[in-house]
Amino acid sequence: MQDEELPPFFAEVIPNVTVPRGRDARIPCVIDNLGSYRPAWIKVEDKGILSIHQQVISRNYRISLSTSDNRHFVLHIRNVQESDRGGYMCQINTSPMMSQVGYLDVLVPPDIVVEESSSDVVVREGSNVTLTCKARGYPRPAITWRREDNEPIPLGAWKNGKKTQTLVQTYEGEFLTVTRVSRVHMGAYLCIANNNVPSPVSRRIMLHVHFPPVIWIPLQLVGAPQRANVTLDCHSEAYPPAVNYWAKDNHKIFLDNDKYTLSVRKGGYKAHMQLTVRQLRERDFGTYRCLSENLLGSTEGSVKLYELSPHSRQQQSLDAHQADRHPYGRSSYHDGKYFASEDGFSEDEESQNGIPRQDASLGVSICAGASATLVAAFVPMVLRCAN
Repeated sequence: MQDEELPPFFAEVIPNVTVPRGRDARIPCVIDNLGSYRPAWIKVEDKGILSIHQQVISRNYRISLSTSDNRHFVLHIRNVQESDRGGYMCQINTSPMMSQVGYLDVLVPPDIVVEESSSDVVVREGSNVTLTCKARGYPRPAITWRREDNEPIPLGAWKNGKKTQTLVQTYEGEFLTVTRVSRVHMGAYLCIANNNVPSPVSRRIMLHVHFPPVIWIPLQLVGAPQRANVTLDCHSEAYPPAVNYWAKDNHKIFLDNDKYTLSVRKGGYKAHMQLTVRQLRERDFGTYRCLSENLLGSTEGSVKLYELSPHSRQQQSLDAHQADRHPYGRSSYHDGKYFASEDGFSEDEESQNGIPRQDASLGVSICAGASATLVAAFVPMVLRCAN
């Protein structure tokens, strides 16, 4: 019996093909002993005939056919789209019909669904907030949250009436919920959609946490002699950003002049204010107020600046041994000014030196002499005194 009298058969299994959207797909059908039979390509889902033998029937301009030696029939789909996903049947018009099916899978890179995702969010401190990020793509993208500054995200949960807090670098899921949001949550968050189809995409969402001003005065009681220069410190936190200023008696201090120098260093919702009072005179002593105001409220703190009697040069200086044993920490001299360190003290040191320990809630610094020496400082901030 000769080959042409044998029935046709599929020489190879039609493979399943996976391509990213926009690429070209190639689906082969290999038949032996075809003889006078005519193969056809058919789209399984809608039963649409794409080609018969060597002739393309489909009106889809992206579909073409290549053949060789009456054995290979390759279906080509250019610029593959999601609508092309599905089964493709190579059918031979025998009786009964013979067919094989290969499946085309179309990968779609992730895309953020903007209309279903959060934009920038403003929330009051203490409220609950949920950030939403939706994405489309195939396979379905996974959503990962992280902070833009790479700081960990504080997430809390309630258990037995108590709030527990966990710090996480990333969080998985479409919804990022923060209970009782605080100022530490404020910042830019990135939701990243990834399904391993190049390339991942992200959306930036700013979380603004509004709260009224709070103030921290590190040194509330400062002593210095006349003619010294003194720098007072005040720290504030507020959002929206506050208007910060100093005042003495009923006089607001907004601008530098011959008597005052103002300095403000800002970072995020924090501000560090300094007021330098130069060439102290009797009228300069008294209470200085640090004030902070925004749309949600206002607050103030105060520093009492009092006068010290001048001391002799000998009394002004501390040798290295005395400085090391000073009950309020180690002091250092630089550029004509004395600085207090953050060193703590012990009860033994207190008794050895015979100097009573100051109240930690107050913070006391004393400056004396023409080039004033720092005698005491019980806070982590620096009082600077100089001519």
